[in-house]
This record gives sequence, structure tokens and C-alpha cells, in this order.
Amino acid sequence: MLELLAAFVKLALYAGCLASAGTVLASASMKANLGDVSERISPTIRMAAVTTLVAAIANVLVLIQRLGGEFSEPVVTAVLESPPAPAAMLQIAGALILIVFAGQNGSAFQLLRLLGAGGVLSSFAVNGHAPSVDMLSGTTAGLHVAAASWWLGALLLLGPACIRLRGDALVDLVRVFSRYAVAIVALLVAAGVLLILALVDFSSDAWFTPYAQLLSLKVVLAGTVLSLAVYNKLRLTPQLLDHDGPGRLLLRQSIGFELLVIAGVLTSSALLTTFTSPHT
Repeated sequence: MLELLAAFVKLALYAGCLASAGTVLASASMKANLGDVSERISPTIRMAAVTTLVAAIANVLVLIQRLGGEFSEPVVTAVLESPPAPAAMLQIAGALILIVFAGQNGSAFQLLRLLGAGGVLSSFAVNGHAPSVDMLSGTTAGLHVAAASWWLGALLLLGPACIRLRGDALVDLVRVFSRYAVAIVALLVAAGVLLILALVDFSSDAWFTPYAQLLSLKVVLAGTVLSLAVYNKLRLTPQLLDHDGPGRLLLRQSIGFELLVIAGVLTSSALLTTFTSPHT
């Protein structure tokens, strides 16, 4: 039961981190084309940052429970000396910055939001399976998560854009998204491949381990997300040029399904880091 709780908390933590930081990154890169959707930026960042803050604290409490459940000096020392401790500090500090400055205008506050997003995302470079291998793998994991967070944040803004924006405004936003997405997908895939090579022992029975099986599920789901992105770009984006056609509705539905699949990716990640290890 405690392990299931740990997995649920990690799912909430991953979702909060990627959504809060990703919305900051995506809004910073596409803000000139967001129009009325800009009103959604602050509430989305703040809600996701609150989720991150609560989940980060809960994750530490669950870790204490898994170590015996006592707030004794040995247990607290063990927690503070473990990799989750600096990760939690980065998540909590980053989330607090985003909560406080989510709705503030001005370039200085934008830099603070980027700082908060960077703190949240850098936590994945110091804790997890990849950082336990070496610093390079940890850095690769951080870049992988940063790319995924931008993608999630962009989708959280594109969804409302399909309702609020009309005509050329929506077409221009989708085109800007597509230009950034090419580089983001390249980074996402390259970092993902490097992480698999670093974490998986490609021996004869490597793909029969629980870790490899869950990782395979995650790869399939991630591939589904990328396939949907290609479909959106090649089939749905051209339909947006017909302002009276079904393109806007179809794109919104596709984004909704894409977000659902991303939820599956995050769930598989939470299960991976809770119940399995590439080193056993």
C-alpha cells in the first residue's frame, strides 16, 4: 500500500513539475502569438506549482515512512543525505518562486519564473535512475525532462487557443509551435536514446526484466505522442487555413488525446522509479 502511495505521489510530482515549468518555458517562447490565451498562463503555472509543492513535501514524508516512519535523528539524517533531499529542495524552492511570481508582469519577473522553472527541472538531474549512473546521464535526464516539459506546457496553452483564437491568429500560433517543436522533438528523442543506452544492459535477457518491460511501455506511449504530433502537423494544421472548416475542433480533440497519452507516460515513469530499477 505504501509503495502504491509513493507511485501516486510521484505521478502528481512529475505532472506538477512538467506542467508548471513547461508552461513557463512554452509561454516565454510563444507569448507574442498567444493573444487572449495569455490569461491562462498565470492560473496554469500557479495550479501546477501548488501541485509540485504539495507533492514534493509528500514525497519526502513517504520516503520517511518507507525508512521506518519515525522522525528520529538517524532517519532524518538518512533522508537529508540521500539524493531525494536536494531534489526536493529544488522542487520546493522552484515551486514557491512560481507561485509567488506567476501573475507578475515585467522582464524581471519573467526571469524569476524562468529561474523557478529551472530549479524544478534541475531536480531531475540530481535524483533518479540516470543521475545514479553518472553526472553526464543526470544532465541528459534533465535535458530530456526539460524538452518534455516544454511540450506539455505548449499543449496546455494550445488547447485553450483552439477555443479562444480564430482565423489567422490560431494558424500563426500553431506555426510558431511547430517551428519550436522540431528542435524540441530532436532533443527529446536524442536524450531519450542516450538514457536508454546508459540505463539498460543489452544482454540476452535484458528485455525480460520488469524495468525493461515498463520502459518499453513508456517508449511505446511516447512514440504515440510523437505520432500524434506528426499527424497534427501534416494533416490538421493545413486544415486550419480553412477558417470555417473542422480543423480547429479536430486539433483540439487531438491535443486532448495527446494529453491523455502523456498522462500514461508520466504514470509509467512513476511506476518505473517506484517499483523497479535498471541496476537489479
